[in-house]
Amino acid sequence: MRLLAATPEDATTAASEIAAHGEWSTVLEVCKRWKALPTLAARLATLGQSMPRLEADELRRATAAQFIRSSLSLRAGSEAMQWLGAAGIRAAAFKGGAVIAMLHANARDRMLQDVDILIRSEDLVPTLTILERHGYRRDIAAGSLADYVAFVKRSPGAAGNRAVSLSNRAGNHLDIHWKLGRLDTEVLLSTARTVQVQNVGTTVVRPAFGLLLTVHHAVRNDFIPDEIARDILDCGGWFRLLATDPGELSCALEYARRWGLDEGVRAVSMIVEHFGGDSPLPVAATGSAAASLAELYLLQLDSEPMNADLPYLASPRAVVQILSGALFGWRRYAGMMREFEAANGEESLPLSQRVKRLAAAAWRLSPAQWRRIRALARAKDRLL
Repeated sequence: MRLLAATPEDATTAASEIAAHGEWSTVLEVCKRWKALPTLAARLATLGQSMPRLEADELRRATAAQFIRSSLSLRAGSEAMQWLGAAGIRAAAFKGGAVIAMLHANARDRMLQDVDILIRSEDLVPTLTILERHGYRRDIAAGSLADYVAFVKRSPGAAGNRAVSLSNRAGNHLDIHWKLGRLDTEVLLSTARTVQVQNVGTTVVRPAFGLLLTVHHAVRNDFIPDEIARDILDCGGWFRLLATDPGELSCALEYARRWGLDEGVRAVSMIVEHFGGDSPLPVAATGSAAASLAELYLLQLDSEPMNADLPYLASPRAVVQILSGALFGWRRYAGMMREFEAANGEESLPLSQRVKRLAAAAWRLSPAQWRRIRALARAKDRLL
């Protein structure tokens, strides 16, 4: 993170330390996991730093392949939104699509594997009908759409996010979202703007909401480094952009309070500043919930990811959702959960083993660690 996000002086020092310890191959492995290879290549070029030839060749090949993949993903997303627009369905891209559209010159500087598209809940069925007509299919095909929607509603891991993943034979991936917790879909869509992406007009969320949706993703993913390192880097870009536009910054702060994201935004701001980046936000107080969330990320960065089930222990709401899922039909609920985990490349464990791991992780928590877990659970509950 120092190499990717710190000031040029500190990043250059980090590069020297990496070279002295012969760890460039490890850097490549980490950046692959973080989906940050284009960021690494751009940063090294900016710093005037180089890697050994073997690693440099691997980075060149990987970033060239990622550029093609990202370009094809953007094209697929633009096509999908054109089909929806022709049918009178309002839609807007966010997360990676908005980041590339507003923070980067092209798809070379930011890796993109799928395009996230927001629609209204009442447009879900016609949207899927249109996309299926053009060759897209649901990644989790078992059960009916109604069963899938019911599962997502009862899944505490979704943290209020309701989305369905689609892909086609060409390997293009779309995530269609119709609810993002407390975030107001109508506001997000009505304030979206059209920008040129690959010479095609594409509708994306406004910058203020680009930041909030990136933070929303970080909170939903428990501030786990492998899941949100790219979000931290993206937020650094959003902060730089909002610093030049007081109106957008005020909008971001106002809606962060309305939508329960204020602590998450300040936590991400503290993380960005920790690595030497600039944030236009006021400094969060030491000992605040935001500080606990920032500490949670930094400690995981220095050690290992926490057990992602731990926040459920601190959230009565999550427990109620799990019980609701059991009443919905445990076998069907557990089966869909396994499919969901497999589709996301996650390990799927038997319930007994999962509970055993959770109990062991909870037993090892110190009071300070438990305080951070509770701060995370509360932040996730505020998204709903």
